[in-house]
Amino acid sequence: MQINGNSIFMGAYAERMASKHPEGSELTLSSERSIQIEEGIKQAAATSNLQNRGVRVSVSKENMDFLCSEKGFQKMKQDAADIYSLNMKQQQKLAEGRDPGDKFWNNTGDQWLTFSGALNNGGFYDGMSDEEVKNFEGLLEQITSGMDSLSKSQFNTGIDFGTVAPGGKYFMSSAEAAVSLEASTAALQYMSEKLMPDHLKDEFNGLIDMYKKHNEEILSEYQSPMESFNKVVAGISKAGENFLSTKPVDEFKYTVMLGETENSEEDKADFRKDISEIFKNYGMNGDIKTAISMAKERFSQFVTNDSEDEDFQQYVRDEADHIFSNIQGYWEKLRSTVQLDI
Repeated sequence: MQINGNSIFMGAYAERMASKHPEGSELTLSSERSIQIEEGIKQAAATSNLQNRGVRVSVSKENMDFLCSEKGFQKMKQDAADIYSLNMKQQQKLAEGRDPGDKFWNNTGDQWLTFSGALNNGGFYDGMSDEEVKNFEGLLEQITSGMDSLSKSQFNTGIDFGTVAPGGKYFMSSAEAAVSLEASTAALQYMSEKLMPDHLKDEFNGLIDMYKKHNEEILSEYQSPMESFNKVVAGISKAGENFLSTKPVDEFKYTVMLGETENSEEDKADFRKDISEIFKNYGMNGDIKTAISMAKERFSQFVTNDSEDEDFQQYVRDEADHIFSNIQGYWEKLRSTVQLDI
């Protein structure tokens, strides 16, 4: 899509919708639309009065007429174009000093767009209905959403072009992020194996390798604020400060225990390898529930340093429940998509 003279890909579905309303097409706002805009502003004003006592929102008749005019629409359209252009510049800034061959720095926070752009250029969506394109892009988005959440917590990524709920906590632990990366990489590999036509497999597989390398680079620089907090609390507790007396004891008990755990680089590598193997061996064979169960078990063992405290292990599993629920969700959607395609 051309915006302010720049080519910006916002998704195959978005491209289709834009093609139905090309640049320069005439738009006439009906009286019904004018009423909808006016009612929307009135509702916003009422909500503001309710939530913020004494704050009033009003729009003059002159401004209302402008909003409902062709000029008003064109102004909003140009404002949106300026925002998209600013987003592109922000992505370019993030890519400075990085590997110029890494295409994912162009879509940091929306990595699904890199995959979808390649598929769109290769004709993958040709013959699909609008709804099918939308659903497939939604699946791609959900698969990368965990690592996109991590990128958004680390960088000013600009506009979010996505439509699905975040697949990761805003500040994931390093172990949660590792699970998100390995599970999503395996899912993309399964997608390539089962759904990609021969003429796109090599390119798609190359993007998967690039995706993993890109996110490994981000993970290598990642410092979870919560993990740092855990270590601070553990340090205070070890120093003998009466810090826990004013807080829920059980909660900070586990915070201290987490702050005291240490994993070597070898342990971290073994953990990621095991998670990868679990999803390759069970996820790809359709046994998603077993894969999730085994991954949770391996996760809690790693995070707790094989603690025999079952409550401690359950605590870390509960903290990561959102991550695993998202992973199970997109694997099940992926399996369903493969079965429909077959």
